[in-house]
Amino acid sequence: MPEHRNDPEPSKITISNILFALFKWKRTILAFTLAGIVIAAAVYFFLPATYESDARLLVRYVLERSGFDPVDAISGQSGKGGTGITNDGVIAAEVSILTSWDLSVQVAEALGPNRVLPDTKGATVVGAAAAINAGLSTTTAKGSNIIGVAYQNRKPEVATAVLNELVNRYFTKHLEVHRSAGAFDFVSQQSDQIRARLNQTEDALRVLKAKAGVMSLQDSTVSISTQSSHLEDQLRTAESDLAEQVAKVKQIEQGGAPVTLNEPDKTNDNTKESTPAPANQMASNKEIGDYQALVTNLTHLRETQLEMSAKYTSENVLVKMNQAHIDDLENQKRNLEKKFPELASMRAGGSGQMDLRAERARLAGMKSKVDDLRRQRTELQDRMKQLADVGPQIANLERNKELEENNYKYYSGTLQKARVDEALDPSKMPNISAIQRPSPPGLVTTTRNKVALGIAGGGLALGLALALLSELVFSHTYKRRSEIELQLRSPVMLTISYQGRNGRRLRLPWKNGRRAGKETPAKTKPNLAPWEVEHFIRPYSEAIRDRLGLYFELHGVTHKPKLVGVTGFGEGSGTSTLAAGVAAALSETGDGKVLLVDVNAANGEVHPFFAGRPAAALTTAIEPQAAITSAADNLYLATISRSGNKSTHLGLKKFFALIPNLKASDFDYIIFDMPPISQTSPTIGLAALMDKVLVVVEAEKTHRDVVKRGYRELVGARADVAVVLNKTRSYGPNWLEGGS
Repeated sequence: MPEHRNDPEPSKITISNILFALFKWKRTILAFTLAGIVIAAAVYFFLPATYESDARLLVRYVLERSGFDPVDAISGQSGKGGTGITNDGVIAAEVSILTSWDLSVQVAEALGPNRVLPDTKGATVVGAAAAINAGLSTTTAKGSNIIGVAYQNRKPEVATAVLNELVNRYFTKHLEVHRSAGAFDFVSQQSDQIRARLNQTEDALRVLKAKAGVMSLQDSTVSISTQSSHLEDQLRTAESDLAEQVAKVKQIEQGGAPVTLNEPDKTNDNTKESTPAPANQMASNKEIGDYQALVTNLTHLRETQLEMSAKYTSENVLVKMNQAHIDDLENQKRNLEKKFPELASMRAGGSGQMDLRAERARLAGMKSKVDDLRRQRTELQDRMKQLADVGPQIANLERNKELEENNYKYYSGTLQKARVDEALDPSKMPNISAIQRPSPPGLVTTTRNKVALGIAGGGLALGLALALLSELVFSHTYKRRSEIELQLRSPVMLTISYQGRNGRRLRLPWKNGRRAGKETPAKTKPNLAPWEVEHFIRPYSEAIRDRLGLYFELHGVTHKPKLVGVTGFGEGSGTSTLAAGVAAALSETGDGKVLLVDVNAANGEVHPFFAGRPAAALTTAIEPQAAITSAADNLYLATISRSGNKSTHLGLKKFFALIPNLKASDFDYIIFDMPPISQTSPTIGLAALMDKVLVVVEAEKTHRDVVKRGYRELVGARADVAVVLNKTRSYGPNWLEGGS
């Protein structure tokens, strides 16, 4: 019994299947190919001729002549000063200009729509421009700076005229694209406007700086910050010295140092006012201290004046304030020297006899210095606040000035280039030249040949596609024994070739009555019986007979009778013809009698088999010593029911009841012509009781899923199954058919 395995279904796309499809559909492929060739020939001979004129342009470089582009910018040059656009990019830009719609419209307007479309009634500029744009083509090579331009038209004179006008207008269009219209006027106006705004900004900046008393905002800010830091250091030092001097004076006073001064000590007395001294009166300690403080402050202010003169002008507010302070202290010093002449000749420090007076004078000077430093710190803080208020305005004006200066330089540089643009002539461009002017029109056959070859090849491709799709995609039937053996994993016992008569499929030789068709036996020509030598089934039935005998011999099947079932998957698959042929072949061995049982017979219907003789009922035929008429030598026919019997099916229960009689009968073989395999037929159950079951598969008709499902059911019922492929057709050589 063959073993069934649920292996994955193999692919249908194989070389063998493809060749089989091509051979099967060879007539269709040939018909589509011939149709394609005929249509291609018609296109080749009747397609209107097309003429072409071509020209070549050399693009050395492209000057970006625009008032807004960098000065002398050269596109396509990778060196310094270029825009960075590659040579291929420049050529692509020029091709876009050549094939632009605007240029086609200009050519159509220049030549006129009627000249571009002479065969068109009511031609328009838009239609003519569309025709020009459709017939125009360009060719370029990578790394090359040559552009090939061609125009095709059915009128040879139109092809040359259109291309010549196109090339001429391309030069003008090139300049329009790469330079701005009215560049000189625009750049001149922009330069004047920016220059006026620059002058206004400079005037406003000058007034604001004069008001603030600074030459540079950054330098002034840094200088004031430095002075403030230096002044803070001096103030801290002076305050430290003052505290030290106060402590020293107190120490001297507490230590009882000799005092030779006549005036009382008024250093710490702030409530009493000093009376005017006589002209030759000695200066008191207070006057001496004030004098020394004036001298010290004058020295410090002169040093400060010297430092400020290196950073500021004489008009600076700080310089003026410091000079006014110096003048005031000079006046105070002169007044004291006039009032006390001895002060002019007195040295700092005093004599050893006047220690307390000198120390008090120094203390007074230190107090004055601390006060002056504090005053200067207040002035610097006011100055810093003033700069903080006016600083953002000055910074904004300086930024505007810098921006306007850059714009002015840019427009001044492009002004000269704009003047050159105004004087340019399209015919004097040194960077683009025509290597070849539009040539005389020539006949173009490339397009016609491509169309003809495409149609011819398309017919062949369409035929091949139809064949492959029909066989490999849409077909779900078995056609060759190799397909069944590959998918069912079971060898095919025999393949039977298709036999036709008058263009129709063969009918069963013993079904020419009412069951086979509407014609009556008297009006139908008799067919050959299966046992006759001329019948087509004879060689196949003999082959099956020999293989069945060998199979029974090898497997030790010696009992009698041997039960052989023949079934299929639908009407017209050849099951009955094969069953009759096998029964006739087994009857010729001379070993014993053979009974052919038609399980398909309907209720009470007479089944004519030979010369119109009726067949016996199965129960009658298997009775011992039954007197039944043979259809041929050792060949007998039986049906499953008698006339008038309502039972039309041979069920398992009835068959089991017949088994004792079957075993006791004197038949060597009983051949059962069983109904097709379906969900309602008793074939699956009966197949399990057969010694051998022949399953007939009709090639190119029975769906492969139906075959696989029925085969699985038979194997599942433990039936011994052999497959016979019927009505196979040969489309190719023997090696392709696999020897079948």
